[in-house]
Amino acid sequence: MAYSVLPIVDRQTGQVQFTVHGQWHICYVSDPLRLEFLLARCARRPIFIPEACELRLSVAAAGRPQGRTVAFSLAKFPTLEPATKVGS
Repeated sequence: MAYSVLPIVDRQTGQVQFTVHGQWHICYVSDPLRLEFLLARCARRPIFIPEACELRLSVAAAGRPQGRTVAFSLAKFPTLEPATKVGS
């Protein structure tokens, strides 16, 4: 299943945030500056593919009314909670 999203990109940390059905998703992207640059040139809203953990953009291109597709792999944002607790 694919979801139309409007991502928020932090160019310093590579963090990408967006909502799907009212729930926030927080991920990382390896090249936030490129993502930001291409978002400004999208022909339509980006699509999030959860199964592939991918953000797909349709970037405007001459002679291509639908634009050309550019995909960004997203990594899960690490949780701030410790994975284990040390007993006292």
